[in-house]
Amino acid sequence: MPMSWEMLYAERTSCMKGSGIREFFKLTERPDVISFAGGFPSPDCFPQERIAHVLSELVLQEGTSVLQYGPTEGNHRLRLYLAQKMTREGAITSEENILITNGSQQGLDLISKILLNPHDLVIAEEPGYVGGLGAINNYQGDIIPVSIDEQGLCTHVLEQKLKQFSHEGKKVKLVYVVPNFQNPTGVTMSLERRKHLLQLADRFDFIIIEDNPYGELRYRGEFIPSIKSLDTEGRVIYLGSFSKTFIPGIRVGWIAADRHLVEKLIAAKQATDLCSNTMGQRLVLHFCETGYIDNHVQELVSYYNPKRDLMLSSMEQHFPAGISWTVPDGGFFIWVTFPTNMSSREVLLKCLEQQKVAFVDGGGFFTNGTGKNTARFSFSEASTEEIEEGVYRLGQVLQQVMGKKELVETRTGQQGSPSLTKVASN
Repeated sequence: MPMSWEMLYAERTSCMKGSGIREFFKLTERPDVISFAGGFPSPDCFPQERIAHVLSELVLQEGTSVLQYGPTEGNHRLRLYLAQKMTREGAITSEENILITNGSQQGLDLISKILLNPHDLVIAEEPGYVGGLGAINNYQGDIIPVSIDEQGLCTHVLEQKLKQFSHEGKKVKLVYVVPNFQNPTGVTMSLERRKHLLQLADRFDFIIIEDNPYGELRYRGEFIPSIKSLDTEGRVIYLGSFSKTFIPGIRVGWIAADRHLVEKLIAAKQATDLCSNTMGQRLVLHFCETGYIDNHVQELVSYYNPKRDLMLSSMEQHFPAGISWTVPDGGFFIWVTFPTNMSSREVLLKCLEQQKVAFVDGGGFFTNGTGKNTARFSFSEASTEEIEEGVYRLGQVLQQVMGKKELVETRTGQQGSPSLTKVASN
């Protein structure tokens, strides 16, 4: 008799759903498709020869120590380096505050595992990063979406929700944000909003998760202090990663938090994977201690900035009037809003069928079924030739689709979307 697995799953698995967005990542493996779908760093920026040389040296010089299990909390020298790095950036941190993780995604999972009970209230940006939303869902947290605009999370909207919950005798436990060049919109939270968020955290007694994988990839504008650096009460849990600034395949990220919380996270991680990638940590440490990473980040900024500019100018040239988009100061993403009665999923399917171009339709970044006329475009992995050709092909499909319908133009974004700062006028 065949097994009936549905009757055996734990109750919490009813909340677990695969990301529809990741389904489109397989499109990046098709050589005939120009893909703006995955938020992947460009492989052109991977220092393959140097990595091969350093790995060989590490194995020969340090022997089995780089091939063996390591401490759950991570390599001592790497944790010390990260603590010093964060302290230089304004967030006073010690080695005891750092836990090395398998990418920042594992950090989101561990934080949710130790802090969330079923139906705890969690505030998240909308649209928001699907990996963060998935981690919260997996541990049965109830996500309360709060809209974002060109200055990031709308903290005035958050304040009204917090007042309402307080009046109803409810309490928000966590607020999850990606303040720098947010995934999926590319917008950045202003300094004023960061300070306001901390004030609300103190007033309503909640924890802030600050996820910052893109923060060093700034192409224009002034550096804005991290929320962690402004925190005087230990309320901010900071997530960092080398996936976007070095290589993602080694899966090295970190959590910076109160040492008591880190101790509990270590216990949870021990039962999850024992330790993170020992060789990967040692590789990262070498590139950090030699100063390579800092120089590499500057090279990445010089590499990605022209690609961002090219995608923006190509959209301006080829997209029909009535389509609007964000103009990010850094990161990998541009958020596009189509007219309100236009389905981005339908556009995507037409683009794939007719022009072999892919992007990500925006519905998956929303928790309430809205955002069906939005889309995320990534300029990081595609070549300049692919950006020019791909946006041109998209423009042809959009002209075709919009020429057949009577559409309402959207110039400031729909409710729940950021106010967009650029509108096609051709």
